[in-house]
Amino acid sequence: MVGAFLGMEVLVYLSHRFLMHGPGMPIHKSHHQRRSEPGFELNDVYPLAGSAVAMAGFGLGLNVSGLAPLLPVAIGLSVYGAAYFFVHDLYIHRRLPWFDAELAVCERLKAAHRIHHLWGGEPYGMLFPVVPAALRERAAQVDYDPFPTPGRRARGSRPSQVPVEP
Repeated sequence: MVGAFLGMEVLVYLSHRFLMHGPGMPIHKSHHQRRSEPGFELNDVYPLAGSAVAMAGFGLGLNVSGLAPLLPVAIGLSVYGAAYFFVHDLYIHRRLPWFDAELAVCERLKAAHRIHHLWGGEPYGMLFPVVPAALRERAAQVDYDPFPTPGRRARGSRPSQVPVEP
């Protein structure tokens, strides 16, 4: 279960970098655009695909003889998915307008994801992002906030989350 959870961060990194910011960018670009209304975006097909894999693991692990080892894998995938949803969709992107908590433990992850949205590059990981110090310093010089608190306008002059050079 722990291995599946940790392995998901590696899979998320690789799929984000090489699929979503590669041939899958026509779908993923919906995530890099500022939205005025909450709701689903085309990019949501990626976590739905991950959920389908976890559900298949539960179904096979519970119903097919010899595939019970898939159960802890499916649990690890599901726990990762829940953590990702909380950190990325609820906390960072405020996809549910009523959620307005401020959690110190999530602020480092939000700062790392902000860097990704500023330039569309590293870091691609979500729960354990690796951000080079030089990139953090560069981002500290940019006043733009792609994740404004609900009800407030974004700081800076950039009109969208489309990656741009400052």
